[in-house]
Amino acid sequence: MSPPSGRDSKAAVKPLLVTIKVVSQEKVLRHTMSRTDKLQVLLDAWYHKVPDVTYGTGVFLFEDVRLRGNKAPADLEMEDGDMIDFFEHMDGGRQFVAGPMSAH
Repeated sequence: MSPPSGRDSKAAVKPLLVTIKVVSQEKVLRHTMSRTDKLQVLLDAWYHKVPDVTYGTGVFLFEDVRLRGNKAPADLEMEDGDMIDFFEHMDGGRQFVAGPMSAH
């Protein structure tokens, strides 16, 4: 039996760095990080580079799963170029003003 070729073993090795894109309705952030760094680095970078969003006021989703900062891209099998969605928390729809009811 012949030893495995170097080409096959290299194909199985993932790159050490990944560039992940975070997108919201108005903003896009590309961030390159180690596959083993905690995602908290990326979440913090988002809030730092998008100053009109208050820290902790949103949800980050990857493949419809909410992200936590204690995971790393390798834990979630993220690949270079993957995209994370950011959704800012919204409070209600229309403003409600209590007042006298009138019959119309």
